[in-house]
Amino acid sequence: MAPSDYQFRNLTSAIADRDSPLRQLLVERFGNVRRLQQQFRRNAGPLLVPGGTADPALVGAAFDLQTRLLLVPDERPRLPFLAFQHHPAETAVIAEVAAGAQAAAADLGTVAEAGSIEDQATLSLLGRGSWALALCTEVYRSGLIPSSPLRRLLARGDFTAAALLRLAPADALRQLVQLKDVAAQRLLPQLRPPYLLGPTFDASVLCPADDDLISNGLLLDLKTRLGGTDREGGRADRLPAVDLYQLLGYALFDRSDHYRMSAIGIYSARYGNLTSWPLDHALATMAGEPVDLPALRRTVWRMLGGR
Repeated sequence: MAPSDYQFRNLTSAIADRDSPLRQLLVERFGNVRRLQQQFRRNAGPLLVPGGTADPALVGAAFDLQTRLLLVPDERPRLPFLAFQHHPAETAVIAEVAAGAQAAAADLGTVAEAGSIEDQATLSLLGRGSWALALCTEVYRSGLIPSSPLRRLLARGDFTAAALLRLAPADALRQLVQLKDVAAQRLLPQLRPPYLLGPTFDASVLCPADDDLISNGLLLDLKTRLGGTDREGGRADRLPAVDLYQLLGYALFDRSDHYRMSAIGIYSARYGNLTSWPLDHALATMAGEPVDLPALRRTVWRMLGGR
């Protein structure tokens, strides 16, 4: 299939699809992933936050939102509103939930103080608000799926801030509090402003893509997966090659070098494992030779259908 014939739905699906021209380019050009994977595994310790009964995808989305709020409480998340942008009553409710979560994040204080605050009511409000906003984001990304509790609230006319905040199950709140505590020690103190939350890229107009955050030039993906099982039946942190290709995709989509990225990294939230690499080092290591980044960005732009 010629690149011009391929339908690029979004970056994540293009990386996952073995028939995608972008995936094929990345695998062929940047196949030497083992050294970076080994470094990642050397940095990994034991599992710190076990899973549970809560939907793991929603836990991940809520943790992402929670982390962004802790970093920049006065910046309202954008994605939860998009699916409801033509519904003013629902948008007002989401805005109320977001404002409460923002206030809770601000009450937790600075990054340095976030790990020592023990105000359970504030932590609960942050977790409940983040969970509700994650559910709204799911509607934007996947539509109002039959299993969404938001469908039931809308059907019975109970789409209120109070009802949204009651949706977070106890196990989800337990995980979000534990993930926040680990991040307060292992992640947040390592990040530096300026923070860019949910950045999109030049090539996002051709193939939708938005990352979690950029911190002072570090392009960072947040992961909440449990990892694989080891020989003893425990959990072990691993870095799939597709995660590295996802990061490279973001970097290559920044055709104009708007963000001046200097490094890429993964934060594995359940292990408190933050591993990052200088961008030029990661590219050269995976390619086995120095990489002309501007030229490769132009190639990817044309592959996606840009002119």
